[in-house]
Amino acid sequence: MRQSKYRCYVQAGWVTLLSALMLSLVVTPVSATSSRAVHAAQRLDNATSVGASTYITTGTLVPLFQNRIDQHVPGAFNNAINNLVSTLPRQDQGWALQMATTLIQPSATLTGLTTQPGGLVTSLRISLYPGDPQPINSSMLVSFSVLDSSTIQVSAKPINGSPTLVNGPLATFQIPLGQLNSINTTPACGDAALAVKLQFPIALGHTQTQVQQNTALNVFASPREVRNTPSTNTNAYVELPASSLASIGDSVGDLHINTSTTAKNINISVQGSNLVINSDIYDSFWGKIGTATTTVAPTAAGGNLAVHVLSTTITILNIFTFPYDSYNQQIQQTLNSKLNGALAGKFTVTRAAIGPNAQLPCAAGNSLVLTGSASLG
Repeated sequence: MRQSKYRCYVQAGWVTLLSALMLSLVVTPVSATSSRAVHAAQRLDNATSVGASTYITTGTLVPLFQNRIDQHVPGAFNNAINNLVSTLPRQDQGWALQMATTLIQPSATLTGLTTQPGGLVTSLRISLYPGDPQPINSSMLVSFSVLDSSTIQVSAKPINGSPTLVNGPLATFQIPLGQLNSINTTPACGDAALAVKLQFPIALGHTQTQVQQNTALNVFASPREVRNTPSTNTNAYVELPASSLASIGDSVGDLHINTSTTAKNINISVQGSNLVINSDIYDSFWGKIGTATTTVAPTAAGGNLAVHVLSTTITILNIFTFPYDSYNQQIQQTLNSKLNGALAGKFTVTRAAIGPNAQLPCAAGNSLVLTGSASLG
């Protein structure tokens, strides 16, 4: 009689355990990302709001989800058993709790996490004890939607004949950094699993040191740093479209070329695999004397976005154009001083390039794609 009661309660307990696991699985990663973003969102006076897409990879989500499962199995199991045991007659609670905690050693394994147009197909295998010949398999489709400019709705529904453990909205989360536009899965975008599109602030620092002579410059990015660092810990990508790059130009401010010459009205555009920076050149005595065009290659240095200046030309009075490469290093140092720390606390850059790549084929051809890592766990 006791064994029959025990089996019934264990079966009911697994439904409770599965529900708790599913909820913690999809809720915790999103919540952790949002809470960390609160500390990273440092608004500065010269911040410019730009549109960007952040892509989170499948390879990042799988170990993250499995880690959450491992953390929550003991607690979910204990809660499920305690809740069930509390419904038994008082004289049966002691032996039932002792038997359950002695014989059952639950474990859960994420057996699949794949992207579909409507969400993430999440599959679990749960065993009562090591070598369980009849583990419980369950799958659900986790979907994400935007409720408003700062709120994400997480929902789930069963698939492929799985038990209806959860069906409908699970939770909502606030995105404190910038303005949320959309969130969706990316089944046809290489390594990417989720794309979050938002408007977020980028603050460019002001360089404090003005170099007097070009020959005394120390280049911000050394030859070794100019080459993009191979990505060994990639978990995310950031795509900045050409329109956002143009907006960043508005926040660059003035660039001091030497003691008497300043570049103003910075405009950034994309040309092939490079960025083109156009500016008006002002002399401290004569005023505006011409325009300059600087071509730079995006790169990464010290975890930051950086640029390597390839060439500079200057046009005087809209008539004469000639090379101005003698100031390339100084322009590079000034630009990188501005860029240094622009994404601090948000994203660590290991590679920067224009256009899509094998890992992110869905990026636009004129977008700046940053490869690197973000705090997600």
